[in-house]
Amino acid sequence: MGKLERRVVLVTGATSGIGHAIARRCAAEGARVLATGRDEARLAGLARDCPSIACQQADLGSATGADDCVAAAIAAFGQLDGLVHSAGIVRRREDIRDTTDQQWAQMISVNLDSSFRLARACLRVMVPRGAGSIVLVGSQLAHVASPGYGSYCASKGGVEALVRALAVDFGPAGIRVNSLTPGVVDTPLAYVDRPDFRDQADAIAARLPLRRIGQPDDMTGPAVFLLSDDSGWMTGQSLVVDGGFTIQ
Repeated sequence: MGKLERRVVLVTGATSGIGHAIARRCAAEGARVLATGRDEARLAGLARDCPSIACQQADLGSATGADDCVAAAIAAFGQLDGLVHSAGIVRRREDIRDTTDQQWAQMISVNLDSSFRLARACLRVMVPRGAGSIVLVGSQLAHVASPGYGSYCASKGGVEALVRALAVDFGPAGIRVNSLTPGVVDTPLAYVDRPDFRDQADAIAARLPLRRIGQPDDMTGPAVFLLSDDSGWMTGQSLVVDGGFTIQ
């Protein structure tokens, strides 16, 4: 019996990378999954591979995108027990002096505003049931800074602060809110503004205590842990899965 039997989990950013791996793992653990993303063809492929996964194309940058995703989960499965919000963007080699208001607003909108909207939409259906687990995907750069990531660090730092605030507010209602906090993971996002990522991977890995770059599957066990009863007395925490980078 899987750790997520009889549970319904909404996973965003499920067309590739971490979100894709988590959606598949949740299904393997017995969950009924609503997977969302922008790429309709990839979503269709995910649904074919995993019959317990329903798919919904979604634009989480829109004002109604989060509410639409939650409504789709309820329509498909009749309830909602968990959220893993993995969708996001990154921009590196950024000099904050040259960052435009539009670029800043886009980073905050996609990474932080969407976290707020999704958490709000989930809480509206979870609180009346008195149970639920919300997992927002943060970043090691919410804890340590790296050159050229000013707006990204700020957006993910906001996500982690939001996690703590929601945990305090909604713990009495039976809702747990935690952050899954990855380090450098080999996903399409890693190549944004860094087309030489593959060439640099060995050098990056050499700086990590575990001496390897993370893979999307490395995030799936921790995500299931945060969604399941195994973490039933855990809330407001950042579960850092980064190969040991931030302990140095």
